[in-house]
Amino acid sequence: MEQQLQQLESAVTRIAADKPFALAWEIRPIGTGEVIGCDSTRAVASFSTRKVSVLLACLALVETGELRLEDRSVITEEMKDGVQAGIMRNLSAGISLSLRDSLVQMMSTSDNICTQLVFAAIGSVRPDSLQWVNDYCAWMGLHATLHREIFPRTGDLTWSHSLDTLTTTTAQDQSRLLEKLGRGSVDDAAAAELLVSRELCEFARDAMLGLFTPALGVACTHIRFAEKNGRGLRSLSQVGLALSAAGAPLAAVAAYAENIPTLLSSGVPGRVAAFDVFAELGLAVEEWAHGR
Repeated sequence: MEQQLQQLESAVTRIAADKPFALAWEIRPIGTGEVIGCDSTRAVASFSTRKVSVLLACLALVETGELRLEDRSVITEEMKDGVQAGIMRNLSAGISLSLRDSLVQMMSTSDNICTQLVFAAIGSVRPDSLQWVNDYCAWMGLHATLHREIFPRTGDLTWSHSLDTLTTTTAQDQSRLLEKLGRGSVDDAAAAELLVSRELCEFARDAMLGLFTPALGVACTHIRFAEKNGRGLRSLSQVGLALSAAGAPLAAVAAYAENIPTLLSSGVPGRVAAFDVFAELGLAVEEWAHGR
């Protein structure tokens, strides 16, 4: 392992040390086959980080021509029931969106009405949309990832909820998928491994660059992160693709903070501490990238 990567591993280990919550993480430099991490095979609640695989599974059907980014769907009043994330819940029913718009909003604002529209689009050409996404994950080597719901009613969960009914994944699975996306955004053969074109990989990357609530890249000044967040009552997660200023993929990053206390002993909200860890993790990756 290169010296700089060892230093990055030591830096992230220090960041995670003595935190009052569990942190599962993994980092994969793009195209090198190297990987560092801790507790990265532990099953965790995916929450909205699941949408990266939903995005790519849908784009695989765009690649075959079964779906088109210009296809349109209509928001119904029923789709709003229980939705907490996104902007479409505040708009009138009857609005028509393209599949392109639904995919972008699913990633940038984590809109759960748009997520339902994406699953409906998949279901229009596959008998079981959820099974299609699970099959896609299996093909990509995400063997610890299991999608269990199209729209999780997280508002009904308590802090001590079980993982049994939720979509679960691992930091290892998510970093593996993002490493494939990074390679696919610059290489046609690597994109084909994802069952999409390089142009569709670029579309997926750009959709993730538009996230309204970045965490890994929030403090970075020399690199950017195409990222996706996950939010649960007792967990926060952030997965992302680190990019150079010129847009070259540098590393895939996945971090899952679990069992976050509502308050630290100091009185600081536990979620604030978790967001601080994500920002420090992004800065550590930036320092590693600068030293390569």
